[in-house]
Amino acid sequence: MVRLTVKEQIAFKHVFNEKRVYSRWYGRLLSFGIDYGRLKRVVSRVHTWLDWCSVWSAEGDELCRLAERSIEEGNVGKARAMLHEAVGCYHTGQHVFFIDSEQKEASQAKARDCYRRFNSLLQESEHPLQIEVPFGNSKIPGYLRRSFEPKKPLIIFVNGMDNIKEAEGHAQGMLFRQNGFNHFSFDGPGQGELWKDLKFDARTYHESVSAIIDWFEQNPVFGIDLDRIGLVGFSLGGYLAPMCAAKDRRVKCVVGNSGLMYIGGLEGLKRLNPLWQRGVTYMTGGGTLEEACPQFDWDIEDQPPLKVPLLFYHAGHDEVMPSPAIHAEKVMKWAQGEKTLRYYEKAEHCTQDYLDEVYPEIFDWLHRRLA
Repeated sequence: MVRLTVKEQIAFKHVFNEKRVYSRWYGRLLSFGIDYGRLKRVVSRVHTWLDWCSVWSAEGDELCRLAERSIEEGNVGKARAMLHEAVGCYHTGQHVFFIDSEQKEASQAKARDCYRRFNSLLQESEHPLQIEVPFGNSKIPGYLRRSFEPKKPLIIFVNGMDNIKEAEGHAQGMLFRQNGFNHFSFDGPGQGELWKDLKFDARTYHESVSAIIDWFEQNPVFGIDLDRIGLVGFSLGGYLAPMCAAKDRRVKCVVGNSGLMYIGGLEGLKRLNPLWQRGVTYMTGGGTLEEACPQFDWDIEDQPPLKVPLLFYHAGHDEVMPSPAIHAEKVMKWAQGEKTLRYYEKAEHCTQDYLDEVYPEIFDWLHRRLA
């Protein structure tokens, strides 16, 4: 576990609790595939934030044991459901738990292993295709969820600070597939499975997305219409997706949700919540904010202007980003093509409490732009 400041010790032991913090995460945690009743039961056992990862990982272990017993009893459907929920528990435990990389990585590894076991129990028509894209001396790991209809568009989802392709990537990928899209989710540099090999650097992140598009062009065996590629990104991905779209002309449109469009150097990083400051150093591999700043500092207006259509979501009650309105203003000023801003005044980060409205709108917008 990293050495915590006195402020962090107080916050993580006494301030981070269900009433103040966890309850606002419920919408997102449910999207990982966790049942609401189980969510409430597990959170009630978390006495301080320092216990978060271990408690959730133990719940994932118990669900895996239940899945194994279900298989022995011939209850494959139940085993499949339990494994899927276990993935959600492991992901929840490691999610933004940047204070102990050993616990975090162990829980992520369990999520990946559990997801592979879950996939092995799916019908072939629902089975996501695991793909590794060569990238320098490494490989970008990802999952393709095919629409199984010829000549459908490809949507590439760009992760946020702490998504993994096995959890939110699965839930979102199924929604996109059901709405007529091929969907590719991946762990980029500094994210998920690729973190061990490559740390995050905002200056070069776009190269990973271009490498993915290159791979699909070089392997045209899935019946995907590669003249219709869109990017979607939430949170940190809400910045990365528009930035990548501006740098690769093969992308025809882009959706960003609550993207952090401006950092402001070291002083800007210091204005972030201490939890996200830990995320910055974790993603970049820097020991301090000073060391991480070169890889985690940007201004969207310094990037090549965006020429393709942009749909951007801004949440009025975004507690993750300092001065959230600045980011919407900047991206709208920067984008030079067709652009649409959707402002949800009462919404939280990534409009996570309005996704029942947001996702259908995204699907409709993408269908029109990629028609």
